[in-house]
Amino acid sequence: MNYSTRAIHSEKERIEPVFVSEDISAGGIDKRTEDRFRIILFTEGKFSAEINDSHVQIISPALLCLNQEDSLTISDEEKTEIKCRIFFFSPTFLNKKLNFQNILVKGPEAESEVIENRMILKTFINSKELHYFRYIKPEDKEHIADLMKKAAFQLSAQDSGWWPCKTRSFLTELLFFTAQLFELRQNENEEITSHAVSPDFKPILDYIARSYEKKLTLDGLSAEFGTNRTDLNKLFKMQTGMTAIKYVIDLRLRIARSLLKDTDLPIEQIAAQTGFADSTHLERLFKQKYQMSPGEARQKAPGKA
Repeated sequence: MNYSTRAIHSEKERIEPVFVSEDISAGGIDKRTEDRFRIILFTEGKFSAEINDSHVQIISPALLCLNQEDSLTISDEEKTEIKCRIFFFSPTFLNKKLNFQNILVKGPEAESEVIENRMILKTFINSKELHYFRYIKPEDKEHIADLMKKAAFQLSAQDSGWWPCKTRSFLTELLFFTAQLFELRQNENEEITSHAVSPDFKPILDYIARSYEKKLTLDGLSAEFGTNRTDLNKLFKMQTGMTAIKYVIDLRLRIARSLLKDTDLPIEQIAAQTGFADSTHLERLFKQKYQMSPGEARQKAPGKA
């Protein structure tokens, strides 16, 4: 199987390098995919696996990110206890100018497309440093599964001509969330200090990463984590350099900017999908942060001109 999706309502031959599995048992899960990245969400099972040269114990729910060169080995006996969902994609699905070679280039030699996408692809580019997998919380599992299911629906139903862009938007959201899980929780599974973010603060950032598209208020966040407005803002300032609501807005803007660059979704839809009241609200805050409008940012994006 080449893990691609064929357009079913197009007169011209069109195949997109992306595929999302249904909820499956783990038979065939360890087949190497030399032209796809894999995001594997384990929903059931407790098992041992070999990832490249490392022996790991995986307890569901867990998230595993593998690049095109990574190998995964699970014994046949243990596969019977596993259930998972897999998101297969090529970097070219995010941006047609990306490939498996140029995304590895760093420094002044890196192309603009690589620089723009490196952050959300870091779990694949730096997979060895990021240790491949994370144990995740049940609420993380539900959020990831929801994004995968939405993408899978677009790929199978193709109920509008926007299906590649909509799928790309869900993948972008998933990659943002995955990058945060791997960076902020870099050491939940290892005895290493985590990325200058205290362990007590991680649940707050995780909650925002799952809920940024919803209406989030300082009072609501304070109540959610059993503190008061003043103390919560002090904690955010100490950990991120921003107030709590400033952090939420900054995250929404970064995701919106990525969706503007990598999809053709209408700005109104991006605004709704990233938690802004409307496109006017998004445009005002976007200009404050990036000194350009969302439309201008889309025009200046590599490959959009």
